[in-house]
Amino acid sequence: MISLIPYTKILLVLLLSAIIGFERERSHKEAGLRTVMLISLGTVTFTLVPFTLLDIAKTLPIIFDFSRILAYIIGGIGFLSGIVIIVKKNTVEGITTSACIFSTVAFSMMIGLGEYILGSFIALCTWIVLISKYYSIKKKRGKKNG
Repeated sequence: MISLIPYTKILLVLLLSAIIGFERERSHKEAGLRTVMLISLGTVTFTLVPFTLLDIAKTLPIIFDFSRILAYIIGGIGFLSGIVIIVKKNTVEGITTSACIFSTVAFSMMIGLGEYILGSFIALCTWIVLISKYYSIKKKRGKKNG
């Protein structure tokens, strides 16, 4: 019998990452809808790999430590996040995009591990932080004009 749980995890991650991706797209950022969704899809897939291999690993005379896969995901995303940060003469760009990638990986991993509520809450917090930019900009504009 096929378990629908992994498919549910993947669909939830894609839905939540689409919400984050739409905001990045709206802000005209490098990591937009497709990028955020693909990062989430890759993260949840690699998080699900150990659960898939668990049945196989039980039959082999080896010790299987799936926490190493999670650690490699974080290391790989750290590298990817570092690439999007651009240092110019007096400015640094891409820090929010980098942080967004890290948060996206975090909630995707949590959902992949079965923590649906916590992962969804992290996604909601990420979205709130990203959209808070619009409210702070409106306040600044209002003070200049008023």
